[in-house]
Amino acid sequence: MITCELKRVGSDNLIVVSGGTKPHIGAVVIATYEENEVNVVSYGFPHHKEEGLFIDLAKVWCNTFQKTTVITGGIHIDNATKDQIEELVNETWDKFFHLMADQKAVNVQTV
Repeated sequence: MITCELKRVGSDNLIVVSGGTKPHIGAVVIATYEENEVNVVSYGFPHHKEEGLFIDLAKVWCNTFQKTTVITGGIHIDNATKDQIEELVNETWDKFFHLMADQKAVNVQTV
């Protein structure tokens, strides 16, 4: 099971993505929106594979909401097969898009 949790830090957004049998921090990605462009800085811990996925998530969120965005967390299943990894990635995107839709609804209500 994957979770995507949003924490507002002032006007910035912190999203924690975790799941599997051993949630952890495997990568940290910072995305900023400057001059109509998303800029990304990231760090993936050794032997962890979340960084690429989190970069993509951060770019989408930052471009959509034009807010400084930090995405961190980790997803782990022991001896995961390629199919299991694909399922986890798909579930992550699904949960992420639901979180985005919820935030868009909140933004519309507060306008």
